[in-house]
Amino acid sequence: METRLDYKQVLATIKKNLWLLIALPLIAAILVFAATHFLIKPKYESSTQIIVNQKEKDDQMMAQQLQSDLQLVNTYSEIIKSPRIMDEVSEGLKNKYSGSQLSSMTNVESTAQSQILKIKVVTHNEKDSKIIANEVADTFKKEIDNIMKVDNVSVLSKAENGVKIYPKPVTNTLLGALIGLVIAIFIAVLRELFDKRIKNEEDVERVLDLPVLGAINKF
Repeated sequence: METRLDYKQVLATIKKNLWLLIALPLIAAILVFAATHFLIKPKYESSTQIIVNQKEKDDQMMAQQLQSDLQLVNTYSEIIKSPRIMDEVSEGLKNKYSGSQLSSMTNVESTAQSQILKIKVVTHNEKDSKIIANEVADTFKKEIDNIMKVDNVSVLSKAENGVKIYPKPVTNTLLGALIGLVIAIFIAVLRELFDKRIKNEEDVERVLDLPVLGAINKF
């Protein structure tokens, strides 16, 4: 007995389960959309930039100093997220967030052969993201002189109100609809494969591999 689906069966299955193939993706999309808007807390990202650069340079020392600044970039990335800086930031924010919380919210990025560091802060409040990012940059600029005995950090750009980065309603809704469609197709195929009822002459020929000699009309 064959259970393989041919093209006619596929079309018949789609037609028979059309309501399922439409309803399930739609329901899934609506549920995901609602969850995205009402259950998931949004996240906002703000960023500020600082530059590692000596304020006064002798022309003969410029190349050597530039290389030194580049080497310091990686070190400064670690210092920014250190407890010393984050605890100071926490105090500056009147302990609204702990140092460890601030560290988990903060990410520092640098590009190869660049003296610029980007400080990114992600929170659930767009204004908090901005305030924390600026506070981290200002605190680091103030403290680095005491830590490294150098004054070579400047704030290149201030942070603005955070931009919403999560969740993404459109992407999530489309993904929910796609998952719903896949589930609907899976259910429809299973229903067809396990439906052993013989409903017409074509089913007789397909299942029993015998020609149909006649049929009794239904009155």
